[in-house]
Amino acid sequence: MQEPKKGLGGSTVFVAMNRFVVLDKTSNQVPVKNLKNELVKKSALPIATDAIFYAGTGNLLCRSEDTVFIFDPQQRLVISDLQTPFIKYVVWSNDMESVALLSKHVIVIASKKLVHQCTLHETIRVKSGAWDENGIFIW
Repeated sequence: MQEPKKGLGGSTVFVAMNRFVVLDKTSNQVPVKNLKNELVKKSALPIATDAIFYAGTGNLLCRSEDTVFIFDPQQRLVISDLQTPFIKYVVWSNDMESVALLSKHVIVIASKKLVHQCTLHETIRVKSGAWDENGIFIW
């Protein structure tokens, strides 16, 4: 049995089978670490980020105040971005072709490259959702 590793960070996301990134809000960087918690690479984020989410192998979905963007920490490159309200949850479809970005009262549906497809405004609070096998988002 391995001994647990400790460290500071806001959000953590696996980007490969044996690599994960940790959001360091103070320096706005995402250090890439291996499973022994050893630093492999460090990438600075181009936009102030307060949370990171999974966006497929090797990519991060980063949340700022009014924008989400897909960032590749290996190439240190922003792949795409989308203006959104403050996002709380991210739900990917099973085939990773679509994503639902959930805020308190808004659902934004976008493609995997963050091309906007639909925005829904709800009067009641949006808490969760799921994609069915036909690519329909249910909340």
